[in-house]
Amino acid sequence: MAKKALRGLSGIRVFELLENTETNYKVGEAIPIPYAQKLTRDVQTSNDPIYADDEIYDDEEVFDGEDFELEIPEADLKLMSVFEGGIYDEETGEYSWGPDDKGKDYAMTFKAKRKDGNYRMFRYYRCKFKKVKQDLQTQDNGTQVATITINGTFYRRALLSDPRVRKLKDSMKPEDLTWLDTIPTVPETTPEVVTPPTTTPEESQEDLSSMTKDQLLAKATELGITTVSSSNTKDQIIAAIQEKLAEGQEGE
Repeated sequence: MAKKALRGLSGIRVFELLENTETNYKVGEAIPIPYAQKLTRDVQTSNDPIYADDEIYDDEEVFDGEDFELEIPEADLKLMSVFEGGIYDEETGEYSWGPDDKGKDYAMTFKAKRKDGNYRMFRYYRCKFKKVKQDLQTQDNGTQVATITINGTFYRRALLSDPRVRKLKDSMKPEDLTWLDTIPTVPETTPEVVTPPTTTPEESQEDLSSMTKDQLLAKATELGITTVSSSNTKDQIIAAIQEKLAEGQEGE
C-alpha cells in the first residue's frame, strides 16, 4: 500500500474576504505567499462550566480558533501589508505601518506533499494575521537568514449554512490541484444570460419598409441573396429578405 505520510509544504495563497456574513461569502483574487518553510497549527479551546446545586452541571468546550505560526525567509513590502495591515504605496514603493492599522481577514489555501507523490490540499475559510516577528543579526560566514515568523488564527466563517473552519482534500492526479486556485462563492453566482429581443413579423416588415432601396440591397447582399438587383422593386427585395430570414428561423 502506498505511503501517505505528509512531508512537504508549498503553494500558500491568501484571498481577501470581500463578504463574510450569515448568508453571503465571497473572496477576492489569490495572493501568493512564496517560499514557505514551516506552518504549525494548533486548535485552541476553552471550557465554560455551568454550575448548579453547588457543582458542575455541564462543562462545555468552546472553540476559540486554530492558531498558526508561519515561517518564511522573505516577504516584499506589498506582502507585508497583508501580514500587518499597513499601507503600501505602489508609486513610491514605500510601506508604512502604525499601531492603529488593522489587518484584513483572508481565506488561505496550501498543499502538503505526501510520500506517494500526491498532495493533501488545505482550504481555510477565514484567517487573521496578528503578529510579525523577525530577528536581524550581523552577517557571518554561515548561511542563516533573518526568518520572518507570522502568527495568526484560523476562525469559523460567519456563514450559517456552512460555518466550518477548513476543508481538506487529497489529490489523485495533477489536475486536482486546481482545487486550491479558488474558493467557492456562496450563494453561487451564475453568468447572466442575455436574451435577445424577439422581433415579430410585423416589426420586421416595418423595419424593412423604412429602409431605402440601396439599404435593402445591401441587406440582401449581407444575407447572401443573389436573386435581387437594382432592377427589382422595393417590395420584391423585401419579400426576398423576409423569405431568407424565415429560412434562418426554421433552421434554428
